[in-house]
Amino acid sequence: MKLIFAFVLTIVSFVQFSFAANYVISIDGKEHEIDLGAPKVIDLGDGQNITVVITQKEVVTYSTENFSFDHPSKLTPSRTDLGNGIYQNMVASPRGTLVLIQEYTSLDPSALVDMMLNELTKEEKKYGYKITVSPSYKILADGKKLNGKSATATYRSDENIKNVLTFKGNDAGLLIVTQIDSSNFEVDTVLLETFWKSLTINMQ
Repeated sequence: MKLIFAFVLTIVSFVQFSFAANYVISIDGKEHEIDLGAPKVIDLGDGQNITVVITQKEVVTYSTENFSFDHPSKLTPSRTDLGNGIYQNMVASPRGTLVLIQEYTSLDPSALVDMMLNELTKEEKKYGYKITVSPSYKILADGKKLNGKSATATYRSDENIKNVLTFKGNDAGLLIVTQIDSSNFEVDTVLLETFWKSLTINMQ
C-alpha cells in the first residue's frame, strides 16, 4: 500500500521571477517574442503595424478523462502516474493549501479514507497536535455525493483542516484530499471554493 501514499505533501515556498519575452506568437509564419500583459507593436510590413497583448484568465480549467475542475491560473496542477492504474493530480499554493485527487482505475478507494488520514496527520501527532476526526461529505453541483472524513489538527493558535473524500465508481473511484491552514483562510480559501464549485466527475 506504500504506492498509494507515494506523494510529497511538503510544499516548498518559492519566489516567482519575471523575465521579458516569455511567450512567442507566430503571425504568417514569423515568430515574435512577447511578454505577458505587455503591449507589443508588430511590424507586418508595407507600413502596417498591429498591437498585440497576451492576457491570462484568472481562472482556468484542469481536466482528465475522469474529472475536471477550475483553479486560479497562477497555480499549475501536476499529474503523476503512480503505477497499477493509479494517477495522482495535485494543485497547491505556495503556502501549502492543497487539492489532491488520486484516480483509481481498478479499485474503489472508499476503504482507504482512514489510512490516508492517518498518513496525512502522523507528523502532526508526533509534534503534539490534537487531532479531531469527524464524518464529512460534499454534494457537487450535479448532485453527486462524496463521502469521507475530516481531520482538524490544533496546536495553540494553529489549526489545520484536512478532508479526505471518495467517489465510488464501477470497480474504480476517486480519492480527494483538501488541506488548508487557518492562517491561510483569507488568501487561499478561493482555491478550495473554486475547486468544489466546479468539480465535475465523469467516471462511471
